[in-house]
Amino acid sequence: MLAFKNHGHTDLARWLQAAMAGALHDARWSLCPASAEVLLVPVPSRGASVRRRGYDPLAVLLGGLERRNELPAGTFVAPAVRQRSSPVLPALRGTGGSGQKALGKRGRRRNVRGSMEAVQPLRRAVRGRHCLVVDDVLTTGATIAETTRVLRGMGAKVAGAVVLAATPAPQGANSTP
Repeated sequence: MLAFKNHGHTDLARWLQAAMAGALHDARWSLCPASAEVLLVPVPSRGASVRRRGYDPLAVLLGGLERRNELPAGTFVAPAVRQRSSPVLPALRGTGGSGQKALGKRGRRRNVRGSMEAVQPLRRAVRGRHCLVVDDVLTTGATIAETTRVLRGMGAKVAGAVVLAATPAPQGANSTP
């Protein structure tokens, strides 16, 4: 996952897409079996991260599955949440420019609180609909929680989240025992 996400190995996308397809199929049918349609809402990437990498990892993964019709039946990718254009990120001050990596669980949650917003044209489309939040790596759950907060504020029914990998939460500043 790190090679794909942080070291430009987009040649790994097809294998990661296969794993994501399996996780999405399982989540769709176990968490929303009675729903005719389920929206897959990717956690938005930060613009600086996309510029640094040259691509958005989740967009590559979900886009490939969508193009090849490998998403679960009745699911649709809906980028209904985005990063605020000028978020206030007080926890980043004093981290030496290392962003989230220097923060523990509480610091990460505080760092992303309020950093995302609804994509206005999709506001009505998600109201009352079942959604699955999709992310590549789960570290503390802070970005999934913020995405969920925004979706619920839009009236969506968030059934759960799908991730490809999980890693132990860092023991940075503001970590919890």
